[in-house]
Amino acid sequence: MMLKTMFSKILALVISVLVISFIITGVIMNYSLNNMVTEQKAQQLEEISEKVITALDTSLKRQTLHDPYLFTSFIQTLANNNDSLIWIVGDDGAIIFYSDIPDYLHEKLDITDDGWFSLPDERQYSILSSKFEVGDFFGLFKNTGVDWVTHKQHFTISNIPPYDMNASGVILIHTKVPSIYRLKSSIIVMFIISGLLGGMISLLLSGLLSRRITRPVNQIKLAARRVASGEFSGRINVKGKDEIAELSDSFNDMVLALENLERMRRDFIGNVSHELRTPITTIKGFIDGILDGVIPAEKQEYYLSIVRDEVRRMQNLVNDLLDLAKMQAGEVILNMTDFDINELIRHCVISLQQLLIEKNLEFKADFETERLFVHADMDSIQRVLINLLHNAIKFTPVDGEIRIKTYLEKDKAVISVEDTGSGIPKDELPNIFERFYKTDKSRSTDRSGVGLGLAIARNIIVSHNESIKVESEEGHGSRFIFTLCRASESEQY
Repeated sequence: MMLKTMFSKILALVISVLVISFIITGVIMNYSLNNMVTEQKAQQLEEISEKVITALDTSLKRQTLHDPYLFTSFIQTLANNNDSLIWIVGDDGAIIFYSDIPDYLHEKLDITDDGWFSLPDERQYSILSSKFEVGDFFGLFKNTGVDWVTHKQHFTISNIPPYDMNASGVILIHTKVPSIYRLKSSIIVMFIISGLLGGMISLLLSGLLSRRITRPVNQIKLAARRVASGEFSGRINVKGKDEIAELSDSFNDMVLALENLERMRRDFIGNVSHELRTPITTIKGFIDGILDGVIPAEKQEYYLSIVRDEVRRMQNLVNDLLDLAKMQAGEVILNMTDFDINELIRHCVISLQQLLIEKNLEFKADFETERLFVHADMDSIQRVLINLLHNAIKFTPVDGEIRIKTYLEKDKAVISVEDTGSGIPKDELPNIFERFYKTDKSRSTDRSGVGLGLAIARNIIVSHNESIKVESEEGHGSRFIFTLCRASESEQY
C-alpha cells in the first residue's frame, strides 16, 4: 500500500540506491583497508626482521652472545614497541632466542633434549612455506581467541670468528590481528558515521526533490480528471524548463486542442442540425402542401424539383461525412495513375462555369508548361480542386478574380488556388483544415456546407504523402497551395 504513490516509489528507490551504494562502498573500502593495513604491517615486520638479523650478525661476529642479555633485551624492547613476539628459530625448529613465549603456548611447543622450546610443525619454520601467514600459524595460536599475523624471514650469517663458522635459521615475528586492524576499525567507524549523516541529508534532499516532481504530476492528474469530465478551463502552472515543465506545457496544449475540438464538435452538431432541419422542413412543408391540395397541380412539379434539390443536398452532406470517416480510418484505396493536372483543372473550371458567370468572376490560369503530368488518384485530386475552387467562388465578392497556378519545384508539381475574397483571420488559420471548422460562424455568407470540404481536401493530399497549406491576409484574399508527385519523364509523352 505504501508504494502506490510516485513519491513513495522515488523515496524507496533513493533509499535502495543509498543502501546498495553504502554496502558496495563499505565492502570495497574494507577490502582496500585490509590490503593497505596488511601490506603496511608486512613492511613494518620486515623492517623489524632486518633489524633483528643485523643485531644478531653483530652479536655473533663480536662474540657477545656468550652473555645473551643485551641481545635478548634488544629484541624484547623491539617486540614491546611493536606489540609483537620475536623468535629466532634454528634450522631444526628450536627457539634459540625470543622476546617472550606466553604461558598458553608452552604446552603447544616441544622441548628439545637441550631444554630449548621447539616448534612442533616443520611448516612453521620451513623456508619453503609462505613468508607471510594470517591465522593460527598452523595450529600454534589455536584457541587464543584472536588471529595472528606471522612474518617469516630466513637468514644466514657467515664468517663468524674465530673459525669462520656459519649460522642459519628463521626470524619469526608474530602480531595479533586486532592490533593490526585497530586503525582500520577507526576508519570504518568514521565511514559509518559520515555515511549515516550523508544518507540522512540525501534522504532529505531526495524527499524535497520528489515532492517537487510529484506536485506537478498530481496537478496533471487532477486536471486530467477535470478534462475527462468535460471541463477544459483548467491549466497547469509549472515554472522551469525541465521535463516536468515540458510535460505540463504539452498537457496544456492538449487541453487547448481538446477544447477546440469540443467547440468544433458542438459547432458541427449545430451546423448539421441546421443544414438538415432546413431542407427537412422545406420538404415536409411542400409534401404536406401537395397532399393537402394547398399547392395546385400545375405548380407541384416546380415544388417537387425543389424537394429533389434539398434531398440531393442532404445526400451530399451525408456522403461527405462518410467519405471523411473512411479517409481517417484508412479505408480509401487510391487508384494511382499519370495524368495532366492542367487538363484536369480545365475540366473542373468548366463544371463550375455557371457559378463564375453568376458572380461575374474573372478566372485566370497561369501554367508554367502547357502540360504537366502528375502521379496521383485523378478522381480524388479532382475533388480537391472542386472543393478549393468552390470555396474560392463562394468567398470571392462579385466582379472578383480567381487564379490557378501550376509550376514545377524540383520533383514536385505545385498547384495554387488564389482568390480576392475577404481572407481568413490570422488566429483562424491553424484551424482552417480541421473537421467541421467554419470561419463564418453566423452562416450568413456560407449556407451550403458544414466545414468538411477543406478537411476532406487535406486528408486526400495527406493520403498521397504530399502537403497542403494556406496563405491568407484578412481583407486581401487567400491562397491554397498543395503539391503532387511529378510523373516520370517517360510517362509524359
